Amino acid sequence: MILNFNDDRTYSKDVVLANVRYALFDPKTLRDDVVSAEFLDLAVVFAIVDTSNPYRTRYKIIDAIDMISLDIKLSEIMEAANENCKKTGYKIMLMEDAISEITGVAAPCNAFYPMYVGTNPERILGASILLYETYLEDLAVQIEDDLCIMPSSIHELIIAPLSLIDPGYILKTVREINEEIVGVQETLSDNIYFYRRNEHKLSLVTTRNLNNLTC
Repeated sequence: MILNFNDDRTYSKDVVLANVRYALFDPKTLRDDVVSAEFLDLAVVFAIVDTSNPYRTRYKIIDAIDMISLDIKLSEIMEAANENCKKTGYKIMLMEDAISEITGVAAPCNAFYPMYVGTNPERILGASILLYETYLEDLAVQIEDDLCIMPSSIHELIIAPLSLIDPGYILKTVREINEEIVGVQETLSDNIYFYRRNEHKLSLVTTRNLNNLTC
């Protein structure tokens, strides 16, 4: 649910800066007045998250009017978002562990290869882990492989060892899931990403450049 600043007088400049974080969205889903920057095929935005109710976490994307009305400078909000993201942190865990954490029931591992979920502790707007290479690098070193990163939604990423997957099949699967399951406002991208551990490089993979890439 979107948090409307007008319904809560406590959202002063100081409160916004204390709670704002980076988030990743599909640029096509954003209004023109949203404060954003390009990152690969995505848009980096500022979002304020309200976790006061654990059963109803809410967020609001910061727009130009918010910045002006609260007299927030771009440098201020960038620094605050980065610090808050680092303070909150992110985590990457095996898919079955992520499912068990949600359901409270041990999940069997039936996959042909290990799959991981990357998100933040609240599991809201956690796809922004993509902005922090350290987490990707640590996983790549741990599994001794490059990474194929699938944008599950704006809230989380699914990650697999690159050498064990078929990128063409993964691209097709991501697009089908976005069309059939993920809501439009929560769809992050129809593309996927490779993380090369030796190059420390994150690259965009689309149907157009797929044949030019090697695993």
